[in-house]
Amino acid sequence: MGKRSGQAGTPVRKGNFWHIRYLADTPDGRKRKSYPIGRCDEMTKTQARRLGAEYLSKIGINTPQHLAKALAAPTFDSALTKWKVARLPGFKPSGRTTSEYTVGKHIEPRFKGMLLEQVDKQAVQMWVNDLAASLAPKTVSNIVKLLKSILSWSDVGTRDWKLRLPEIPDEEQRWFTKDEVEKIIEAATGQYKILFGLAYASGMRAGELFGLHAEDFNFKDGTVRVMRSTFRNIETSPKSQKGRRTIYLDSRTLLSVQELLNGRTSGRVFMTKVGSPLKVGEVGRYVLGPLCKKLGIPHGGMHAFRHGRVSKMQDAGVNEKVIQTEIGHSSLRMTRRYTHFSPEQRRQTAEKLAI
Repeated sequence: MGKRSGQAGTPVRKGNFWHIRYLADTPDGRKRKSYPIGRCDEMTKTQARRLGAEYLSKIGINTPQHLAKALAAPTFDSALTKWKVARLPGFKPSGRTTSEYTVGKHIEPRFKGMLLEQVDKQAVQMWVNDLAASLAPKTVSNIVKLLKSILSWSDVGTRDWKLRLPEIPDEEQRWFTKDEVEKIIEAATGQYKILFGLAYASGMRAGELFGLHAEDFNFKDGTVRVMRSTFRNIETSPKSQKGRRTIYLDSRTLLSVQELLNGRTSGRVFMTKVGSPLKVGEVGRYVLGPLCKKLGIPHGGMHAFRHGRVSKMQDAGVNEKVIQTEIGHSSLRMTRRYTHFSPEQRRQTAEKLAI
C-alpha cells in the first residue's frame, strides 16, 4: 500500500449524471470503477469533483485498512458467479436466454468490479434513473427484479430499499374478439388456419401449440393433452406445474386437426418445412401480422388468442375454476387479468342495469 498514491478520483459524465471514477482494490486486482454523484444539470464538474473526493474519503479508499478489507470483501462479480451457478440453470430455456442477455447488457456493465457493499440503495437508484431514460417502465421493473435475485443469492437484503421505479402504464393487453378470430381464420391458409383456430379454441400458449404432437390428441374423448412447450428449436416442459393439463375441444376444431394430420398418428402437428418447431416471432412477423394488416384490424400476437379465449369463456358464464384449469393458470388472480370486455358488452350491461 506504501507504493499506492492517494487518489481524489476523476469526474466523468455518463448520460445526465456525474460519476467519480477511481481505482479500487479487489481480490482480483486493481480495477477501474465509478460511482454516481449527481445530475449534470444540478451541479458543475468542479462540484462533482469535490463531492467525489468526499465520497472516496468517506469510504477510506486511500487507507491501508480499506485495502485489507477490500481484498477480503466479496464483490459483485463473485455474487454474479454464484447466482449463475446456483440459480440460472433452473430457469426455462427462454428465461435463461433473456436473463443472460439482460445481465450482459444492463447489469454487469454497471456493477462489474464493485464491492458488494457498494451495490447499495443509492447506487441502484442512480442506475434505475439511467435505465428509465431509455427503456420502457415494465422493462426497467424486470431488470431490477433480476438484479435483486442476483443479490439475494449472496444474502444482500433489498426488501427495504423502496426504490423509485418508473410507473407502469395501465394499458390493456391486446385481445382478439370472436369476430376478429373468425376473420383471421377465414383469411389464413394451410396449417395456420388450423393453428389460429386451435389457439382460440384451447387458449394454449404459443409454445404449447408449437410443441403439440399428434399423439397428444384423443379424438374419441375430444381432448388434447399439454405435455410440453417449445423455445426456438428446444422442447421443454410447460411454463408451470398447472401448465400440464388436459383441454376439452369442440368437435369442429377436432375435425380440422384430424384433416391436417391426414391419418398421421405421431410427429409434430405444426412445423416448418424442414420439420422443426414453429417460432412465435416468425409466425407473428410473417403470418399473423400481415393478416391483421390485410384485414384492417389492430395488430395482435399469438397471446391475443389466449386473452380472447378467456374473455369469451367469462362472457359465456363459465365457472372461473374451470377457466383456470383449461387455461393452465396458477391462480384465479392471473385468470382475471386475462378477462376483457368489448364496448358492446359494456353498453349491453349498462342497458341491462338501467332503472
